[in-house]
Amino acid sequence: MKTRISLLLAVVLAVVAGCKYERVGESVAAVSGARPTLTRLPCVAAPGNAELLDAAGTLALFVGETAEDTDSNKARDDDPDRPYRNSLFLCRRRADGTGEWRVLLTTGSNWREATGADKWCIDASRWLKDHFNIREAKFASDKRHLWLVCNTCNAWWDVVCSYDMQTDEFRVLIDGDAPEEQPNGTILVHGKKFYPRPDDGRGAAWHDVWITPEGKIVHEGKITLRGSDL
Repeated sequence: MKTRISLLLAVVLAVVAGCKYERVGESVAAVSGARPTLTRLPCVAAPGNAELLDAAGTLALFVGETAEDTDSNKARDDDPDRPYRNSLFLCRRRADGTGEWRVLLTTGSNWREATGADKWCIDASRWLKDHFNIREAKFASDKRHLWLVCNTCNAWWDVVCSYDMQTDEFRVLIDGDAPEEQPNGTILVHGKKFYPRPDDGRGAAWHDVWITPEGKIVHEGKITLRGSDL
């Protein structure tokens, strides 16, 4: 596995050659059979500080920095409270071995707010629009959606999100991390924080939950951590 990932990383970090504007959906179609209906995204140079997150066929997801991210992060030397930011990149491996890069999500992205999202989810989504910081990303089983873990409030807490690459819809689902798609269609989210009621004096608690693709909890696991144990 390490050898495969190393080879893929070497390929997709190759010099971008002959990059054109085209629908990213055409790349998605090669993996999933989906129709190419995505908005056109501009081709960009390979990102700074690129790190491979997931791969599927000729597509790979990377976290990295745009030039704007780099400038903003350098400013943190004089302003430590300034939120750290990065971006999510999609790289398509060409037949000639070069990589074709596009920015999927970054600070200021013009994604669509998810239909039916509550105020908490919308507020978190808007914060991410101002300070995008991604920790994890993986292709969903349909290769159209992505499961994401993003950080908010400058490392205070993480949220699990979904992104539809065809409709450009972004949805903050729940706080927690490490989403895992389940055979029954639910998503297992690790480490959701909550406060037991009635209050037993041991502070916050964390447990695993199973949610729908829209973020509704359908099953709660046992408590895995208590605030008093930290």
